Amino acid sequence: MPSEGAPEVHEMIPAERRARIVELLEERRAVRVSLLSDDLGVSEMTIRRDLERLEQEGLLSRMHGGAILKRRMIEEPLYVTNVHTHSEEKRRIAQAAAAMIKPGETVFLSSGTTATQVLGHVDPQIKARIVTHNVGAVSSAQRTSLDVVLLGGSYRPRSNTLQGALPIEIAGHFHASRFILGADALSLEEGITTPSIGLAGVERAMLRQTRGEVVVLADSSKFGFVGDVVICTLDQVDAVIVDDGVDDDIREEIGRFGPRCIVV
Repeated sequence: MPSEGAPEVHEMIPAERRARIVELLEERRAVRVSLLSDDLGVSEMTIRRDLERLEQEGLLSRMHGGAILKRRMIEEPLYVTNVHTHSEEKRRIAQAAAAMIKPGETVFLSSGTTATQVLGHVDPQIKARIVTHNVGAVSSAQRTSLDVVLLGGSYRPRSNTLQGALPIEIAGHFHASRFILGADALSLEEGITTPSIGLAGVERAMLRQTRGEVVVLADSSKFGFVGDVVICTLDQVDAVIVDDGVDDDIREEIGRFGPRCIVV
């Protein structure tokens, strides 16, 4: 019997413990089994069973030694809103991607507000061809020597892109030595996904015509989200450029899937 005045210890029931795990994932986006075991006062085996149950419920994806948050993305981000979020992280990522563009090469550039910034950081003296359906990227190229090919198609204001059968057909007439792909959603298991069928169709066409590196741009806010339409899996990617807000464990896990992870 506890002595008078001693604090009562509350042992969590499994549902409470799993709810707490989800709370911690929402705060940190990624958690390790060992830390959860210490925080919640149960064995690592118990935590692994909890993570397996939560994964079955679609709330997380397990990774080596831990788990990462998993959320469904119903609609692609609104361009005019998204352009102002995580602006410093996006700037650093775009700058690193711009440095990869070499003189004389043809580069596919995807949709997304991070991809939009890439051309603004390219050396003004570099002559290269950029093929894109990203309408916002065009204005970023005004002070460069780039040859920018804007794919035709139907304009979608939400993502500030051109979509439909026409850009898919025109993309098929190019061979690119690099594909710079901005991610709406990045999951270790599901890869690069989006809610938009039209957007995914154009970017899969670009992927098919890429003869060199596929480089994904993803700030920390993109991890753990999953859209219903797949653009590519991580084993189809050569490099992922992330900001330093991405957890070390996630960076290591990206490498396990094949791409090199570049932190800026």
